[in-house]
Amino acid sequence: MFPPLRTALIRASTRQTPPLTHPQLRRYASQPPSPTGAFYKTFTRPVAKCALLAVFVYQLVYFGWAKLETDEIKEERQAEIVKLEAQVRGLQAARTAATAGATTTTDESNGGSGAVGVEKGEGAKSTGGSWWRWK
Repeated sequence: MFPPLRTALIRASTRQTPPLTHPQLRRYASQPPSPTGAFYKTFTRPVAKCALLAVFVYQLVYFGWAKLETDEIKEERQAEIVKLEAQVRGLQAARTAATAGATTTTDESNGGSGAVGVEKGEGAKSTGGSWWRWK
């Protein structure tokens, strides 16, 4: 018959593993390290981290400033567009008032007959006096 499983596990776990050996540190250079090399070995990573952080902060501030400037320019242009649209509406209102006044004076001069386009031709513009734009 087979031995119980418990004893097999105990036997397997009681084995000794060989100790790990650490390799011996070898010194190839007979001279001590130079002070310049020791300085760079000590301070290269912190200086690089500070430089990288400074570049990141500069770029962040630059893009923020550029975003604010573009927002300001958009607002100025939008305000100018609103002002020009109001000016166009005012000119269109003045133009329609002038054409309405011209048609009432034309109707009155014709005796109120209601004839359209008797004097200058039908659909004539007030600027040229002709149906065609190039005349």
